[in-house]
Amino acid sequence: MTVFLATIPEIAAALGEKPRTVQRWAKKSNWPPTGETVQGGGFRYNVDELPLTDREKTSIRAHLLLCVRPGSTFSTPEAAAPEAPAAPPAESRPTDEDREALWNYAAQKSTKNREGAARKAEAVRAVETLMARGTGKIEACKEVGGKIGKHWQGVRGWFEKTRGVDPGDWVATLVDARGGNRPKTGISPEAWDYIKADWLRIERPTLQAVYERAKRAAKAHGWELPSSKTIKRKLENEIPHALIVLKRQGEDAYKKCYPAQERDKTVFRALEAVNGDGYTFFKYVRFESGEVCRPTAWVWQDIYSGKILAWRLDVSENKDQIRLSIGDLIENYGIPSYFLFDSTRAAANKDVTGGVKNRYRFKVMPDEPLGLIPQLGAAVHWATPGHGQAKPVERCFGVGGLGEHIDKHPAFAGRGTQANSIPVEEFEALMSAEIAAYNARPKRRSKVCNGKKSFDEVFAESYAKGPIRKATREQRALWLLAPEPVTANAKDGSIKIMGNRYWCEELSRYKGKKLVARFDPANMHKGAIVYQLDGRRIGEAECIVPAGFNDRNAARERAKQDKRRKKHLRGIEKAEIRMTAIEASELLPKETPPAAPPSPKIVEGMFGKKEKSAETDPASAHNFEEIAEAMYLHSLKNTV
Repeated sequence: MTVFLATIPEIAAALGEKPRTVQRWAKKSNWPPTGETVQGGGFRYNVDELPLTDREKTSIRAHLLLCVRPGSTFSTPEAAAPEAPAAPPAESRPTDEDREALWNYAAQKSTKNREGAARKAEAVRAVETLMARGTGKIEACKEVGGKIGKHWQGVRGWFEKTRGVDPGDWVATLVDARGGNRPKTGISPEAWDYIKADWLRIERPTLQAVYERAKRAAKAHGWELPSSKTIKRKLENEIPHALIVLKRQGEDAYKKCYPAQERDKTVFRALEAVNGDGYTFFKYVRFESGEVCRPTAWVWQDIYSGKILAWRLDVSENKDQIRLSIGDLIENYGIPSYFLFDSTRAAANKDVTGGVKNRYRFKVMPDEPLGLIPQLGAAVHWATPGHGQAKPVERCFGVGGLGEHIDKHPAFAGRGTQANSIPVEEFEALMSAEIAAYNARPKRRSKVCNGKKSFDEVFAESYAKGPIRKATREQRALWLLAPEPVTANAKDGSIKIMGNRYWCEELSRYKGKKLVARFDPANMHKGAIVYQLDGRRIGEAECIVPAGFNDRNAARERAKQDKRRKKHLRGIEKAEIRMTAIEASELLPKETPPAAPPSPKIVEGMFGKKEKSAETDPASAHNFEEIAEAMYLHSLKNTV
């Protein structure tokens, strides 16, 4: 491996700087010298160890190869060995690494510069041809110079520069070392740091304003400052464009500096994965409620084919709209395996994604009911917010998409203002027709369509081959009814939703417990389906409508219901209780009477106590019947 050693003047010449400027850089950054001094004072530095950019190091290496004798500025491990003889300078040959550095330096030059180097190489070949015929070097240089209109001394310089160089490297050797991207005037490191700090800000000051402030600072501190054009070129050439965008425009603009990741949709099949997003139109629509606004559509798109499968229009993006659009998707096509959308408040609502652990909106509570998608056995994937490349559905909203064909449709020309709004039925009818045309448009340029087929065609081909999961009647209730956390009444087990009471027999065993009720918001009196928190169904609860105090029909209906319930319970009793209590008691084993207690071996003494006789203590004689009769006669005598 070649080691390039350069002095301060050689580095300055290679970079187009003044030696004192490079000296300040070395002092400020503590450049490590090799310890080898040069004649006249100073040190040599290992170019690879200097804190410079790769472009600056390449320029220094090329300068050492082109302008300085190789033996004095770089060495190889073989040349450094004491026993290796020194090769004559004229016979020196650069290594492959040296040639790479040489051509990298030439690649930084303009095409015009390289074309001029090629013409110089042709002139050198002409000189060699004349010399091979016996013409002297100077005479050959004069003859060639006269033919191409150049001074013979210049031609001789080209000839000398290529001595010992492979003819294939003559063009890279003869590129013009002057000009290029290097600034012609030096700049103090302090001034350069100041300009970068002032210009690379999110406030995006103009370069002219930054340069005016830099001039005042340079005057106060004695900095060397070139022209504003030189500063502009230096910023463009030395500061990466991506860094400029990041510092001056922010993260979002920085992401667009690099090509978006290309995702291969062929890993899916039709309906395996869908992605959804909302789009707000620019036309004003009048809804049935009388509200006039710009409507929002929630759209579901098949990721594999690009076909739009389902959509719902509403006054705004909301959880009911998304839930019902999922129902439309499943009713018409089936249950997808993956749902992809970003974590907006509407999309990440608990009705749809409840229980998903990696939901980035709302806190996942321990008693949180499972949402619609987890209960369908599908997975939820979250796209990067604000990153359109992650959701293919956003492309159908852009140029040439739904907004172009619906907002700008000739049927809505001059209409769609707040004063002249469009009826929602008319808007939905046209939207349905345009989405059908969007799906049927042929010669799509996507990878799966291959510039020949439509979204409809590739979806139909894959849909016919893949396994499709259809929804059961029980699953349909998940999206047709809105879930509501409720607590069963502690006395009768009834539940209350928006002022309405619901009850069924099965709720009696869940008194005081938290449950989930699903109902149709448009028909609250239709009833509710009640589930446990883990999704297990309890039963269908009927709405108990409050009756008037003197409503006899309601009372009779309630009596009939009670009679039916009682009859139903009697049937259960007959089926379940098939043994009387007496029959059950007869199955018990016969109990033997307890044995007499053993006689005591130790009797408490009656020391100092007078033993009572039967006369003084009638109870001691245990003559209870005589005592009772005497008391009865005594009471009769007192009564008389």
